[in-house]
Amino acid sequence: RRDRMDENYILLPHGVNFQEAIFPDTQENRRMFASLFQFSNCSQAQHVLSFSSDWEIQEDNRLMCSSVQKALFEEEDRVKKLQQKVATLEKRNKQLRDRVKKVKRSLRQARKNTRHVEQMNRKLSEKLSSAGGQIPYINSLKQENSHATYLKV
Repeated sequence: RRDRMDENYILLPHGVNFQEAIFPDTQENRRMFASLFQFSNCSQAQHVLSFSSDWEIQEDNRLMCSSVQKALFEEEDRVKKLQQKVATLEKRNKQLRDRVKKVKRSLRQARKNTRHVEQMNRKLSEKLSSAGGQIPYINSLKQENSHATYLKV
């Protein structure tokens, strides 16, 4: 095994690009791994001619890769749309919650005002009843000289 180093002789971590092949690159191994890993031939880095000389298999792999990529892109688009919809619904939900808060606040204020008006009415009723007959009603007042005067023309 060879360790890779940069120009300052610092060991580089092993990544996919730096690892030695564990299995020999044979057609049999490719078939076995292709059945185990459905998308194993979808790598962009691999050259088309390095897979096999059978162009039909190559074309099938290429088509499978493009259909897989298309499905992945469609799924990503669907996820984006759903995320946008969720964001829109969350925003609308917040607006509705704020509106409910305002309505509840208005309702509390209206109830408070109603209680205040009822209390004032009660006090006025008590004053009127305690005054008894001291305050005559306007309709019962008799005007002095209440007879009508008519002018003859």
